Amino acid sequence: MQTICNLNTYFKRRRIIALACLTAVVMLAGCKNNPSSTPVAERVARPDANTASKRISDSSRILMDAMKDPKAPFHYSYKGQENINTKYPMDKTAKPEVGAVTLEADLTPDELNIASSRGTKKEETKGKKSDQLAWSMGQLTLLGGLTNATFSIAVGTTIATVVGSDMVGGVAADKYTYDTSLATGSQKTGIDIAKSMLTNIHESKGTVCVAKDSGELVKFNIDSSYADKNGNAWQEHYEGEVTPK
Repeated sequence: MQTICNLNTYFKRRRIIALACLTAVVMLAGCKNNPSSTPVAERVARPDANTASKRISDSSRILMDAMKDPKAPFHYSYKGQENINTKYPMDKTAKPEVGAVTLEADLTPDELNIASSRGTKKEETKGKKSDQLAWSMGQLTLLGGLTNATFSIAVGTTIATVVGSDMVGGVAADKYTYDTSLATGSQKTGIDIAKSMLTNIHESKGTVCVAKDSGELVKFNIDSSYADKNGNAWQEHYEGEVTPK
């Protein structure tokens, strides 16, 4: 039980850091992109530069909340290539080891059913919301298949631009794209702040789909590069999709 409590605290802290980072970056973008000296007519005439950042920031939070307390049944699918070395970075001699990570989860307001894998390790988690232990274990697994992607999205939110619409599991969504390597000026400042809060992320690019009605993050496809102070460099990939049932 103590181990579960410690893991819950760990993921809650990571979630708070990610959401705080998204908020800080959005606020910075607002300060940079809407100076008080800009004429009112000009500010009204052009699209709000903060819209993409705020929608994407909110979308991650809405999806996390839906996983924690589902209001309707849905399926969450995730696959990626991530660092799977559990000793890194706590063990200073350990190096990142990239391997396959998958997760298939069915959630309802009352129960969850999750099949996941990390490298060669496979795991199944089932439980009812009334069973606090099983529900907590399921939440840890779900966050494990979302946290890294959320951190990468946080880094790229200030440069994200809408590129059209998409249908994800029958849900209409706005599609955004970003590439941090193309950032300039105030965008680069915001990204540098995000990187300072989320260590080791070097660059990130990808697409993010946000449901038009609910504002939930419903799909993402992201590539991120990492580099640490010890000279280790590696690439990771994240794909996730939410499908109503």
